[in-house]
Amino acid sequence: MENGASSTKQESFLSRMALNDNKAGMEGLDRDKINNIIMETSKGSRFYENELKKEQQVNQRIEKMLLQKAQITEQQLKTAQVQVDRMASSLEKSRDLSRLIVHVDMDAFYAAVEMRDCPELKDKPMAVGSMSMLFYSFHIFVRAAMPGFIAKKLCPNLVIVPVNFDKYRAVSNEIREIFADYDPHFQPLSLDEAYLDFTDHVEQRQHWPESSRTHQYCSGRLATGRAPSYKNVNELTEEQDLSPVLFEDSLSSSPSLPGSRDVCDAGAKCEVFGTSVEEAVREMRFRIEQKTMLTASAGIAPNMMLAKVCSDKNKPNGQYRLPSTREAVTDFIQTLPVRKVSGIGKVSEKMLNALDITNCSHLGQQMALLSLLFSETSWHHFMGISLGLGSTHIPRHEERKSMSIERFVVIRH
Repeated sequence: MENGASSTKQESFLSRMALNDNKAGMEGLDRDKINNIIMETSKGSRFYENELKKEQQVNQRIEKMLLQKAQITEQQLKTAQVQVDRMASSLEKSRDLSRLIVHVDMDAFYAAVEMRDCPELKDKPMAVGSMSMLFYSFHIFVRAAMPGFIAKKLCPNLVIVPVNFDKYRAVSNEIREIFADYDPHFQPLSLDEAYLDFTDHVEQRQHWPESSRTHQYCSGRLATGRAPSYKNVNELTEEQDLSPVLFEDSLSSSPSLPGSRDVCDAGAKCEVFGTSVEEAVREMRFRIEQKTMLTASAGIAPNMMLAKVCSDKNKPNGQYRLPSTREAVTDFIQTLPVRKVSGIGKVSEKMLNALDITNCSHLGQQMALLSLLFSETSWHHFMGISLGLGSTHIPRHEERKSMSIERFVVIRH
């Protein structure tokens, strides 16, 4: 019995440090092998002890929550359900499908900048950071916020490049100049991602002549081979083991959408983009790649919450549009894992999983219970997610002068 309890506790702890395979490109990995290496390498370190302490605190919160759940009566649930239904009805009436919100996320930004400036890194597994902590990884099994010594155990050939924020800021400023052409009041989240409202731009774009939608390939940038595409992890050889290169050469820049075409002007290679929001976003990504030799992924949706989820759908160097209809939004949300939603991290995910809630449709089904177990702010947030609702107004704040570590350590795939 004690061995069983010990095993359960270890599995619970491992879940906190485990590889997050909800990210794009993480399918088909030997998760158990990777997690065992992380666990064994971490034991005895300050990182391990800190994670263990945090896990114990989360487990205590879950135990308290489950005790509270056991004391909830049927009448309390019925009363809560009435309140939940009333709020859902009110929120539904406020649903706004009129905006075209775009979330742009640069692909492996810090690592991609380093590889652009140091081409010999291109065919090597690499990360940006130090032996103490990684800020960014360009490797399937190595994640940001992971200590470098663990990353080296997972991938002995990993090259760790020191961070150079001055360089990243300079590149980010180049990208933001392009963002401003589509939404002068875009909201940057960090150096490598931002929200934009394309609604006004697309409306104006309908009246633009073809010449205003024509962009020339920069000299030497045509078919550069810099557009990243993932190697199939199932094709890795035994010799490669845990050290594959994440990206490989691709001759395509950004794939054309219906309505676009290539044109030649006086011998120059140009491309004409259409008037739809999809073409406008593809144009923006094209301009970013031509200016910086870096690729971006984007999500287009009726609100900010959905746009961020969508930007991960066709990553890297892709885009995805969720149609602006209630039916499309509802269908999209039904099978969406809760961890895919911004604002639901590993702690919230674990607490929800303890209530058998793993996807967004479960949130809606268990909303009465959630309203009795979580704070008002939390369950209101969960309700918005379950309905596919999010902000349609991008705050016009002044650009942040500094970014928290949390913003920098999100891994990109």
